[in-house]
Amino acid sequence: MRRAWITVKLRGIETKAVGVTFGKRQVLLERLTRYTADNITVQLKRDRLNRFDLNAVQIIAKVRGKGSAVIGYLNRELAAAVAPLLDKGKEVQSSFKGITGGAAYNLTYGLNITLAV
Repeated sequence: MRRAWITVKLRGIETKAVGVTFGKRQVLLERLTRYTADNITVQLKRDRLNRFDLNAVQIIAKVRGKGSAVIGYLNRELAAAVAPLLDKGKEVQSSFKGITGGAAYNLTYGLNITLAV
């Protein structure tokens, strides 16, 4: 039931990336704060080799003219609904919403995105 509800809500849902404190992702998120939202795009990519979640979906941030990096993942419940769609070749649109937290507030950085099918 929860999976069906998430799939219906994918017509437009805002979510936060998980796993943003792993490795050097906090440094990458801090660097993203230097760019305007117009220069940042996000893309979803299946991570079939993820040993912790068989439905893992990476969130890749790209800065126009600079490059891209994995910033985090969709949470497990959302990934369970999105992964089968990506596996079937369906397009799941994602857009950058903003960076939260930061050194000024002594908080870890976070990434907000919007998804739509």
